[in-house]
Amino acid sequence: QESRVLRTVPLLAACLPPDKCKILVGRRFTEDRYPELATVCRNPSTLILYPGAEATNLEEVAVVSSSPSVMIIIDGTWSQAKDIFYKNSLFRLPKQVQLKTNISSQYVIRTQPTNTCLSTLECAAIALTIMEKNKSIQETILRPLQALCSFQLQHGAQIHHSKEHLLKNGLYDKPMPKNKRKLRRMELLVNNVKI
Repeated sequence: QESRVLRTVPLLAACLPPDKCKILVGRRFTEDRYPELATVCRNPSTLILYPGAEATNLEEVAVVSSSPSVMIIIDGTWSQAKDIFYKNSLFRLPKQVQLKTNISSQYVIRTQPTNTCLSTLECAAIALTIMEKNKSIQETILRPLQALCSFQLQHGAQIHHSKEHLLKNGLYDKPMPKNKRKLRRMELLVNNVKI
């Protein structure tokens, strides 16, 4: 995501104290190149926010966890994040958690796959709110995102609906993929099947 101008991680870094948000740039994270990350991943209180069948609902973890946790959040497009998660064995050491929410993304200047897909900033804001049990954290962290989107919309940007919304309402104007796997994923989006 480094090459994208309107990414949300710089907003997140600006919202949090420098000692509370560490950003590592790359796709491959090995123990020799990132010994500090390896130590964090081996810590039993570390969580990785990545959805999946093995992931526990973060709210359930927050109820039983009294000690402060470190949370790893992968930033990138959906395919980049998947690649980073599955090709880095360090990321399968921490407890995998996910957000169970029906909140729609406020990052309306970028197209999301589904209506409930959230940006990295939104995920971090919700996760911190849950872990700290403080609703004002989410509101504070999302304020810069709302300002960014508002500014962009005032200066010619268009609201981007999710791919799911466009497909369901017959508004998807790009050519349909020829790849059967991609075509199947689009069919699942239309039919509300969780992918």
